[in-house]
Amino acid sequence: MKTAGWIFVVIGALAFLGAASKGDSVFGPLFWIGIGIVLLYLKREREENNKEETIAETTTPKNTETLEDEEEKLEVIDVWSNPPVTFEQKEAALCLIAFFAGYNDDIMANDAAYKIASQSAIYFGMRDYEWALTTALPKYQDADKLIDTVLTIKDKDSKEFILLTCYDLTKMSGKSEAYEFLYNIANEMGYNRDKLKNLVDQFIRITI
Repeated sequence: MKTAGWIFVVIGALAFLGAASKGDSVFGPLFWIGIGIVLLYLKREREENNKEETIAETTTPKNTETLEDEEEKLEVIDVWSNPPVTFEQKEAALCLIAFFAGYNDDIMANDAAYKIASQSAIYFGMRDYEWALTTALPKYQDADKLIDTVLTIKDKDSKEFILLTCYDLTKMSGKSEAYEFLYNIANEMGYNRDKLKNLVDQFIRITI
């Protein structure tokens, strides 16, 4: 994962320079740079989690859970996170949100951005964010295919979750290009700037 992350970053950076010098769109290169940074962060998180698990196993007794407890936990997750979208749409949404997380220059040091992005896996019923993202990425090397797949999502709650999550990540980065990209996607989803602003304001009022 670490090697793949650096490859994406390097290729994205080279492509960005080439596109910028020719006056072409830099969306594709920015997408892969963002994905590369996310992969590097995920690799670091996995290594740290493995260390913590090793320490926990040597210092505390293992907890045994009954089959009934496991079934209860599965039931809660299935009921809470089962939006009416296809598996391909879920994967595309995961990749799009990871892309917006990549707008934060140093996501490897930005735990908040990672935590916000990883909530998308929970919402869409995918237990392991790292596994889900790394499995989905090879399927969406074409940025247009990724966006087109996300735009096929019709479920209102899922669309608004994606927009609100991307908005939070965009707000954290403060990048004007991220805002413009988000506004374009939102508009394609049927949310112009005013409607998106109303959605964000409504969400803020509910959560406060």
